[in-house]
Amino acid sequence: MRMRRILGTVLFLITGILIFCGISEVLRRKTAEATDMVHSFYEIEEDTLDVLFLGSSHLYYGVQPNELWRDYGITSYVMGSPEQTAATSYFLLKEAFTRQKPKVVVMESYYLWNSKLYNGEARLRQAFDGMRFGKTKIEMVREMLPEAGIKEKLTYFLPFLKYHSRWSQLEDYDFVTKPFLKGARLDYTTVALEDPGIPKKSTKIPENSMKYLDRIIQLCEENDAEFVMMAIPFGVETDNRRYKKRQGLNLTLEEYLSGEGIPFLFYQRDYPEIINFSLDFRDKTHLNTYGAVKLTRHLGEWLTEHCDLEGHKGESAYASWEEDLKQYDREARWVMENPPEAGA
Repeated sequence: MRMRRILGTVLFLITGILIFCGISEVLRRKTAEATDMVHSFYEIEEDTLDVLFLGSSHLYYGVQPNELWRDYGITSYVMGSPEQTAATSYFLLKEAFTRQKPKVVVMESYYLWNSKLYNGEARLRQAFDGMRFGKTKIEMVREMLPEAGIKEKLTYFLPFLKYHSRWSQLEDYDFVTKPFLKGARLDYTTVALEDPGIPKKSTKIPENSMKYLDRIIQLCEENDAEFVMMAIPFGVETDNRRYKKRQGLNLTLEEYLSGEGIPFLFYQRDYPEIINFSLDFRDKTHLNTYGAVKLTRHLGEWLTEHCDLEGHKGESAYASWEEDLKQYDREARWVMENPPEAGA
């Protein structure tokens, strides 16, 4: 009888925890709507990724993992988040290595210009609220939020404490995730731009960015992963001066990476034939899916040639990737046929 009570109590507690976690997951504010990169990452079977991508919104608009699978049989995941700083990338990568052993880690360079550890609470939460509780999350909170009080820190471990009143704001994507997108986002909106060219003057990379970039490089070395960086094309967001400053950062980065023997794919300068500025952008900053498919196909060719990656097409252990590709194609057709309303 006593054992039955103990078992009943344990089952009750487990059920309560599962319900609590389920409610917390629904209420948590998602990243990039249905893509929600961190949550979906945990649905990838352990130790099955060939390539892991890190970076800002330029990344999840600019790379499509399903296209890498279609053309090359490469398994990959886009661990991108809005305005992702180098410090944010470091902790996401550290968490990724607890579940995956990618042969290659590719980081896009755009947000290295930001000198902060993170660009505001909303962006930090978009990157880390979906991360499971564990050693990496504890370290992240301690290092990224040194001045925060205990109550505030606790909300990062238990997001429910932050979002318990969010019931009235829930949308469809809070209940239905789309892990088959592998962290990427579909958008066929087209905004015609002029190619602003590449400046000749370099720009200094902030100290914080360099500090965490070096830690990322070291982390890849410790986990036997080849590190690659790339600059995804972008246009003039607000003014030409800011554009030149941010592109100039890539010139400094290229020199630094060259000294470290690290590949750097500077797409806008070195592969101008890939992207059409009149057709391949969704706004002044991000590629649309037409552009992302073009860039991804070239990237896949480069990865197979330079990183000794072998495709998994036809392998029974990777059958789910073929099923996800079919879902991706259906979703892509729907998004193309149902464009967002102007101003949405």
